[in-house]
Amino acid sequence: MEHFELNELKQHAANLALIVDDRERRIAGLDQAIAERDGQIASLNHAVAERGGQIASLNQAIAERDGQIAGLKQATSERDGQVASLNKAELERDGQLVLLSQTVAGRDQEIAALRNSTSWRITKPLRFVSGLLRGKRDQLRVVRARGLKRAISLVKRPDMAVAQELDQLPNGFDPALYLKLNPDVADAGGDPTIHYLHHGRREGRVFSVPDLCFDHDLNVDRETVLLVSHEASRTGAPVLSLNLVHGLVGRYNVIVLLLVGGPLSDAFRLAGAAVMTSSNLRRNPVLAQLIVGQLCARFHFKFALVNSIESRVVLPALGEYFVPAISLVHEFASYIRPRGAFREALFWSGEVVFSANVTMENALAEYPDLGDRSAHILPQGRCLLPLGEFNEEQMQAERERIRRLIRPKDIAENSVIVLGAGSVELRKGVDLFIECAARVVRTPEGNRYRFVWIGKGYDPDNDIGYSVYLADQIRRAGLQEHVFFVDETNAIEVAYEEADLFLLSSRLDPLPNVAIDAMAHGVPVLCFNKTTGIADFLIESGLRNHCVAEYLDSADMAEKIVALAAQVLRESVADRCREASIAYFSMKEYIARLEVLAQGACDRTRQEKADTQVILGSGLFRRDFSPPRRQAQTIEAEVREYVRAWASGISRRKPLPGFHPGVYLEQHGLVNQGADPFADYLRAGRPAGPWDNPVIVAGDTKGTDLPANQRVALHVHVYYPDLLPEIMTRLSRNRICPDLFVSITDEKARESVVSELKNYKGQVVDIQLVPNRGRDIGPFFTAFGQRIVANYDFIGHIHTKKSADLKDATVGQSWYRFLLENLLGGESGAMADRILANMKGDTSIGMVFPDDPHVVGWSDNRAFADILAVRMGLENLPDNFVFPVGTMFWATSSALLPLMNLKLDWDDYPDEPLPYDGSSLHAIERLFSLSLSANNLRSVTTNVIGLTR
Repeated sequence: MEHFELNELKQHAANLALIVDDRERRIAGLDQAIAERDGQIASLNHAVAERGGQIASLNQAIAERDGQIAGLKQATSERDGQVASLNKAELERDGQLVLLSQTVAGRDQEIAALRNSTSWRITKPLRFVSGLLRGKRDQLRVVRARGLKRAISLVKRPDMAVAQELDQLPNGFDPALYLKLNPDVADAGGDPTIHYLHHGRREGRVFSVPDLCFDHDLNVDRETVLLVSHEASRTGAPVLSLNLVHGLVGRYNVIVLLLVGGPLSDAFRLAGAAVMTSSNLRRNPVLAQLIVGQLCARFHFKFALVNSIESRVVLPALGEYFVPAISLVHEFASYIRPRGAFREALFWSGEVVFSANVTMENALAEYPDLGDRSAHILPQGRCLLPLGEFNEEQMQAERERIRRLIRPKDIAENSVIVLGAGSVELRKGVDLFIECAARVVRTPEGNRYRFVWIGKGYDPDNDIGYSVYLADQIRRAGLQEHVFFVDETNAIEVAYEEADLFLLSSRLDPLPNVAIDAMAHGVPVLCFNKTTGIADFLIESGLRNHCVAEYLDSADMAEKIVALAAQVLRESVADRCREASIAYFSMKEYIARLEVLAQGACDRTRQEKADTQVILGSGLFRRDFSPPRRQAQTIEAEVREYVRAWASGISRRKPLPGFHPGVYLEQHGLVNQGADPFADYLRAGRPAGPWDNPVIVAGDTKGTDLPANQRVALHVHVYYPDLLPEIMTRLSRNRICPDLFVSITDEKARESVVSELKNYKGQVVDIQLVPNRGRDIGPFFTAFGQRIVANYDFIGHIHTKKSADLKDATVGQSWYRFLLENLLGGESGAMADRILANMKGDTSIGMVFPDDPHVVGWSDNRAFADILAVRMGLENLPDNFVFPVGTMFWATSSALLPLMNLKLDWDDYPDEPLPYDGSSLHAIERLFSLSLSANNLRSVTTNVIGLTR
């Protein structure tokens, strides 16, 4: 038993020994790990010591860099001083250059006078020989090539040739007038006499104003009217002009001014009008002004009828001389070139009369801004053509010839004659006429149809622009026995007598006389919808189903032609066409309504003349602000144009900064009804009201009390990084250094933007990449808005602007410069300082923006604004108001709250591309200033003297 326990104890002791050994090994391992950790800690301590040394070195380097920066700042300050000195020296040099330029100009005049003198020409050979003796290379080269005698003769020849050619100058040649009538020659410089002799004579240049020669005695007891026709051809508008003369000569003296003569010229005289023709007038506004001036000096016109947009060249001159002008518009604005010509014509017209609704709709579609221009739709009366120079026997022969061509004796008795008429051109749709013929001929009884087109211009041998394709179309469609062309004729009435149907295939044709004449002869007229005023007339007369095919739908047209081939239906429709057209197209009624319109135009023109005189007499019209920048005009012409703009409703502008005529008109009303709002304001003694807006003018900002930089934020949206340097340069002209918040839409632009901003004296708080949504407004509201409004008192909003949607890039550049100069400064000095000082000193100012000379209203943005206004609690939005045109401004944070509280997100902004006008962003642009009333704040505008757009 004891032995067993002893063995057990020995075993237990052995186990304990093993455990002790294991524990000692583990303790040894721990000691080794602790030693390794101590080694690591020692290494770390060593590394920390090294990093401390590095940090000390970095601090030393930073201290050195700070020293360098201080040195650079000092160098920059010294450089700024040098730049200021250089600028001063440059100004002094500019003054010296002006004096030098004046001296040189005077010397040039002396040299020019000397070279035009007889002594200069006589001594020219001697100067040549003198130069030869001095060894001048040019003279030596001529002598070596030609010999001495020949060289001297060459020197003499030009002066001798000019002297001989001077005898060939036409009587009355005036060099100064030649330059005025040919501005391109004046722009090129050079001698007008030499230009005319060497070039102008051959080019047929205008050199004088034709004498006013009339072979017609005027009745002193009658008023005199002027009728302007672009030509005297036997076509639509000139024929209407002739019929107007017939209707007016019984009550007025009628002076007819033809811009181009033609076969109807004698007919105007025979009708009793005094006629003047000036073939150079149509495309020469200067000549038009001179001729109209002569006419107005000789005759006191009651009014003028300007027939056709093609006669528009006389309209500005008639406006200058206060002659009431009624423009008769037959053309579609979409094909009038150059663009803008249509708008200018309507601008200078006292009344505008469209011959059909389709032409007025087209004008508004092409020029939406014409919506405020009052206009009338008057269908012209039926026009009668003179017989021309044929005697009765010749006319009878012509009638028989046309009759045989249209309905030859050998054609079937049941043949259907479909007539078309007009000049052979694309607008008249002759190809559509042929296409309809092809469809009709393919019908079961197609062989009995004969399509005849009467008019000038079909010449497949020479006209490769249109006729050659028409001939090919006829051949390929197999229509040689069904489609025929007949040249224009004086016996067109015979064609109506022989025709069964008249197909007006025109693509664009307002109210063609041939269609009116055909209906008057009892011929049913068919046409395409939306191409002519005849379609409107037929629809109103209940003939749509029979006579009006869908727009350029030849299949629909062919069906209608085949249906009307049935005699009973054709005769019924013919009677309805004749009765309706006679009642509708009355020349007597047309002229009577024109006279009523003319009387109203006379009254308004007298008012415009009185208003112009009042504005001129006030001395308040700002020539550096109101007129658009273009060729220099007299102040009389500028004020006349200003008054005409408000009378016509086209291109309205403000007369001076701080006054809005539209607000006066809307909220004050006119003392004299029909007067110009500004002239009425002046007559009323310049009453105070919301139409008067305070203006901050550029000037000295020294000593102004500016807000602290940290209370001013400026948001800059950089879509065009290349324009950022100009913003920063202008901002640096100011003492104020606002905190910058910059938005970019392309990450690639970040580097250049950062580089441009690195030298900014203030703080660049954030540069943020934003989606390309909401233009500049989206980043302002959604990216930075809440943050800026919460932390700043004064907030600016600027963006890089190119106006890429404008075709003329210079317009956008001028606008951008106008905005930046007014809001940041530059040549005008420190405008941002001046604006912020005013805002700090007057707590009623909520927003400041440039006073734009254009009068801009809602246009297509009212519907968007109404929706937003409801959300903002705004009621009764006015029609006339001022707002930051271009969306750049300075504002207080409280002024922006109504719009900021909309909490617009990126999805609230419309997708690109945006239209030039008509979007929620354009509505917000207008609501910036209108929302100020919610917080009893007001807007103030800026003006830089001498700067406009």
